[in-house]
Amino acid sequence: MGIRLTSLLALVLLFGAMSGRADAQIAWDTPRLIGPETPGGFGAYWVRGGALPGDGDAAFATMTLPGLGTAVTLRGGVGNGAGEEPAGFGGIDLRAPIARHGPTQPLDIEWHAGVGVGVGQYQIASLPMGVSAGRGWSSGSIWFAPYVAVGATAEYRRGEEAPDEEFVVEPTAEVGLDLAFDPGRRFIVRAATSLADRQAVSVGLLISGGN
Repeated sequence: MGIRLTSLLALVLLFGAMSGRADAQIAWDTPRLIGPETPGGFGAYWVRGGALPGDGDAAFATMTLPGLGTAVTLRGGVGNGAGEEPAGFGGIDLRAPIARHGPTQPLDIEWHAGVGVGVGQYQIASLPMGVSAGRGWSSGSIWFAPYVAVGATAEYRRGEEAPDEEFVVEPTAEVGLDLAFDPGRRFIVRAATSLADRQAVSVGLLISGGN
């Protein structure tokens, strides 16, 4: 896949070696589920924070705003947060292309950022930012697009049950895959794993506007 993707994979493995948080509130932006070739549309997902049995499960939905391509996506959901208490979360994702693959560029690269909140046993407000890189391939009616993403999230925590550190900046890393079995790419199976301090796994289905 080239030197750039190898470097990103090395960063993912490095961040993944870091220990994850325990008893954390649901992070609205984890996993980000933003690959450089991910189309717009409506998505429904299941997520498990912490990526371990017994951690809080949640369900959320995403929707790109009409007329803006894939530039702006809304997301929101509910689940079990810190202390096994009900929690809700929501946010806005922003993304823009940095480079597209070509004769001298093997990867598609995108910038992404966002802002959102989570409420439950305590409250969090977070601002994620990073880059994703990947490449899509087609074989007959099958299309798949793996990607990796790295970045950082600034988070503010508030409430009596909140962790002692009110403000933190945490590294982020994610590995994801978009997979479609129809030539029009109307229905896309999606899966992603977040590593580092914001560990989580997510799977779901995106209904796109077609290729």
